[in-house]
Amino acid sequence: MARETGIQRHLAFIGKIISLYTHEQKNHLAIINESAGLLGDMLEFSEEIKELPQARQLLDIIKSIDAQIKRSSEMAKYLNAFGHRMDSPTASFNVNGCVEEVLVLLNRLIAQKRITFKADYASGLPPITGNPSNLQLLVFMAMQTLVTVTRENTQIFVKTFSSNDSTIIRITPEGLDAPVDFTQQSDYFKPVRAVTINGSGIDIIIPVNSH
Repeated sequence: MARETGIQRHLAFIGKIISLYTHEQKNHLAIINESAGLLGDMLEFSEEIKELPQARQLLDIIKSIDAQIKRSSEMAKYLNAFGHRMDSPTASFNVNGCVEEVLVLLNRLIAQKRITFKADYASGLPPITGNPSNLQLLVFMAMQTLVTVTRENTQIFVKTFSSNDSTIIRITPEGLDAPVDFTQQSDYFKPVRAVTINGSGIDIIIPVNSH
C-alpha cells in the first residue's frame, strides 16, 4: 500500500471533521423536526387551540420550519458524502454522484449571479478508480471559472457521457461575458487524463481503466 502523503492526511482530517459535524447537525435537525411536528399536531387536533385567531398563522410557520429542516437535512447529506470522499486517496466511485455533490454545494455561489445549473447524467457509467476528492476539486475549479465569465440569468449545462473508453464531464455555459480561461494542469487530479476546452465550455476526460 502506498504511503500517505501529508496532503492526503490533511484531506482525511478535513473530511473527518466535516463528516462528524454533519452527523451532529442531522441529529439536531431531527430533534427540531420532532418538536415542530408535535406542535403541528397540537394545533391540528386540539379544538381549543384551533379556535385561537393565530392558529392558522402558527400552522403556516410550522410548515415553513418543516420545509427548511428538509432543505437543511438534504444539504447535510450531501456535505456528509462530500466529507467521506476524503477518507481515502484511492477509491472506486461513481462520477455522477461526485458531480452532483459539487453542484448542490455550489448553490450559494451560482445564486449570487442568478445562474442555474442543468444536469444531464448518463446512466450506466462504469465506476472509476482513483481520487474522488481531487476530481471534485477540479470540477469545482472548472465551475468557478465558468461562473465568473457567465452572464446573469443564464444556465450552465453539465453533462456526463461515455466516449472512447472514457467518461467525460462536459460543462458548457449558456452565455459568456468573456472567453474561458482554464489553464489548470490535470496531471495532479488523478484519475483525470485530460482537461480540454470544448467550444466555449470545458471537458474533463477520465479513462475508465484509471488504476
